[in-house]
Amino acid sequence: MTGTPAKSRIIGIDVARGFALAGMLAVHVFYTFNSDGSPSIATQFASGRAAAMFAMMAGVGLALVTGGRHPVKGSARVAASAGLTVRALLICLIGLMLGYATAAGGLDVYVILPYYAVMFLLAIPLLGLGPRVLAGIAVVLAVSADALINVTIGTVANPSVGIDATLGDAGRHPVGLLILLLFGGAYPAVLWLAYICAGLALGRLDLSSKRVAVWLLGGGATLAATAWLTSSVLLFHLGGLQRIRQAAPAGIGWTDSRLLWEPFGDFQTWWWYAGRAPHSGTPLDMLHTLGVALAVFGAALLVTRRPIAARLLRPLAAAGSMILTLYCAHILVLATGVMQKHLYTQYTVILIAMVAFAVIWRRTHTRGPLEALIAGASTWTRRVAASAIAGRGHRPTESRTAEPLPTCEGRTHESST
Repeated sequence: MTGTPAKSRIIGIDVARGFALAGMLAVHVFYTFNSDGSPSIATQFASGRAAAMFAMMAGVGLALVTGGRHPVKGSARVAASAGLTVRALLICLIGLMLGYATAAGGLDVYVILPYYAVMFLLAIPLLGLGPRVLAGIAVVLAVSADALINVTIGTVANPSVGIDATLGDAGRHPVGLLILLLFGGAYPAVLWLAYICAGLALGRLDLSSKRVAVWLLGGGATLAATAWLTSSVLLFHLGGLQRIRQAAPAGIGWTDSRLLWEPFGDFQTWWWYAGRAPHSGTPLDMLHTLGVALAVFGAALLVTRRPIAARLLRPLAAAGSMILTLYCAHILVLATGVMQKHLYTQYTVILIAMVAFAVIWRRTHTRGPLEALIAGASTWTRRVAASAIAGRGHRPTESRTAEPLPTCEGRTHESST
């Protein structure tokens, strides 16, 4: 077995991020349903799956900036945790600012960044764990967190004025907003931590190994297919869909498409957990989307082992290397309403513009604009914390760290968030 060069490995990581970005753009641009009530192509292929990929790759990034295969330990880990805390707070701030844009533009978009920040904070105590333990935590959260939330907390009220929280909402309802980010909304952090843990586990592996990539592709595809088929049997052959329809909230015309793809509301039946609707948080939804994310990541790692494929996908990798900047940019563009009556044109133009900007920017910059801002603040905090620990007379704990991971341009790899 021969490992690929680090160059190809990192291109694979950024290509996977690029696919996640393209998928989230599609979900935000296109309608959930067509005029005949059927799910749109964007819904069928990207809804839930792109966001899961986005979150899982964030976990990979967290692993890479905390030592990769050899996580930091002792005082070095304390300093790294301080840096990650600042990273999370800045991401939350950016997300809350985007809330003003979505409100002004009337966008039906759920900004993931504030939830993302809470996930990062929840992940800090897990940084020292090995890949098997992290994978186990991911599976446990995926299959049980939604049920535990529903049983112990139930529906969590949104204290925000609009769909997305803003700085004003955080000031007026800090506790209520924190509860929402933890246990409610579109991306409840306690549940979505499963994707972060999965990504952390992956980042602790040898991602240059062809064997690892093959296992990710095969295992992810198997997991995704098994979860989907299990849901199909429960829904269509054992009467689950009919039971869910009977328990659905009144006053809504519940077609099969809506029950399968957007069944939001209070469904008072355990058959709810047989569903696989995007963002429903059911075990089968979580396992399916996690499997898809693993398979796509494995495929990206495998394909980019070939130099010609790596070169062809380099523009997408450039976009993936600054996914935070481009995620925020596309929301701001959508908020203007430009080309909103021509959705296919809107999607194509925005996607091409994002990739073109990334390619041009990467010629003279190591990181994207927001990535540079956050990395600078995080690194400064990390160094200050390390100096403070050393100043108290604590000898920094030596820990082996992974070799620097070059990006597609040979520079040291950093998390894109």
